[in-house]
Amino acid sequence: MAALKAAGNLLQGSGWTDALVSAEIASSGTADSFLTAAHVKRTRYAHQVTAASLSILQHIAYRKYLQSEPEQPMEFSTWTAASSKEYPLFQYWCLVLEIELDILGFVQAIREANFPRYVASLQQLVIWYFALDHTHYSRWIPVHIRDMLELPHTHPSIAREFQAGKFTVQKTLRVFSAMAIDQAHEQNNRNIKDDGGAVGLTETPVALQRWMVAGPEIARLVTEFEDGFTTVENQSTISNPRFKTNVQALVNVIENQGNPFEEKSKDLLTLTTKDLASPAVVKSVRDIKTIGQQQYTTFVQERLIERSKPLKETIAQNKLPLFKERKPRLTSNTKGKLAAARNDSQLFSRLYIGCQNRDGDLDNFFEHENQAYPPSLTDNGNMRHGTKSDLLGCMEQLVDVQSEHPQATVLILDGAVIVQMLKPGAAKTFLEYSQTVFIPYIRSQLNKVSRIDIVWDVYVPNSLKASTRSQRGTGTRRRVLPGVTIPGNWQAFLRNDANKSELFVFLAQQVAREEVAGSKKVILTSGEDVLCCPSEDAAIPLCT
Repeated sequence: MAALKAAGNLLQGSGWTDALVSAEIASSGTADSFLTAAHVKRTRYAHQVTAASLSILQHIAYRKYLQSEPEQPMEFSTWTAASSKEYPLFQYWCLVLEIELDILGFVQAIREANFPRYVASLQQLVIWYFALDHTHYSRWIPVHIRDMLELPHTHPSIAREFQAGKFTVQKTLRVFSAMAIDQAHEQNNRNIKDDGGAVGLTETPVALQRWMVAGPEIARLVTEFEDGFTTVENQSTISNPRFKTNVQALVNVIENQGNPFEEKSKDLLTLTTKDLASPAVVKSVRDIKTIGQQQYTTFVQERLIERSKPLKETIAQNKLPLFKERKPRLTSNTKGKLAAARNDSQLFSRLYIGCQNRDGDLDNFFEHENQAYPPSLTDNGNMRHGTKSDLLGCMEQLVDVQSEHPQATVLILDGAVIVQMLKPGAAKTFLEYSQTVFIPYIRSQLNKVSRIDIVWDVYVPNSLKASTRSQRGTGTRRRVLPGVTIPGNWQAFLRNDANKSELFVFLAQQVAREEVAGSKKVILTSGEDVLCCPSEDAAIPLCT
């Protein structure tokens, strides 16, 4: 279960659960429960389907690579390593496939009673426990691994029995059905408790001891009786059509959204919504295996070999940011004000003592700043901002009010304001938004004039406006493409400068492709470029 939870930590927020729901493998609530391994068997099955689907998608991408590079193509393993090094999204889903195969390899080792495979699987899984902050398993799994590796030297007879597969329990004649000893105990307890046979046993020591001795034998008799009415088929020929159907459905869903192994960009984005991860998440994906391996190696060296640190000393957590990033803890404004008040009190106390011994001039002292940030302009280091609408009352007194609309041939529009004003409504994708919401509004305005100029905002880093926008919060980064679904929270989407920059360029390009009647024109900015509809090379005439 711990390994399944570690896989859930890695997959949370990646769009994996949405893909499972779209493929009709699980409902929304059940898919979310896979992230916490609430039901072990269902979660393991979901990872089996996912691992098979990712392997198929990986080979589909490789076949397309072979078609594009017919002269000197790389081998599959070389191509996988090179693509992982170059593309973060490719590497992320390779890591997902790797942890799922590690989990399934561990299950296979138990089912087949393969002791070397069992130890090797634990050595692979412990790296993920360290990297993803499962500290309890990070502490004790290395101890267990070391004990298992030392068995041939410390207890040779037990090591030979374990090599023969006797570290598991085989309750039936079915193949691939061995189980861990603790799981066999749980099943025996369940068989006894089904009929209420264990109720009240813990209250009587004699009855409890009798049940501990006779319980496993009773469970064996019950199991043999049930098996007498069932026949064991030739399991080597049994197929699972449901598994094949689910794998194919998941492959189709992910391919329709875009095969992650075919993405040729430096971005790390989710499967379904195409939300872009931050650079910190990309760095985590790059380093997660290295961090886990280094922690595991250091732990074994310091606490098991050299014994320079106690085994129970705290293990530092990595807190690596992944798709589901931890929200930063906001500092209390009250604490900041109290700290500033204490500093002021200490300052004036020193000043008062200094004035008693020297001829201090308080007026001269207060002519200079005595704090890191001037309180009149900042609030705990943050620039104070006013309300721009307060200026309207002053400006209205400087102009003459006109009741008639002035005659004009050109209309200049602020594109960013229009986007804030026009909500997506029923539009599902960015292409639908441009065709059913934005462009119809531009056409309605073009009916009143002969030319429209649309000017888009440009977001310059390290500007005063940038600090103001940062105080409003930052929305989720999402790639703007024609078929990408529009986020439900439009205002949160527009809080991200990169989202708006991509959206403005996209809308400008969509408007530039439109046809306008007669001599009417639409001129738009697009970053540092200017687009014209209809397209022309002649100089743009002056506005009137």
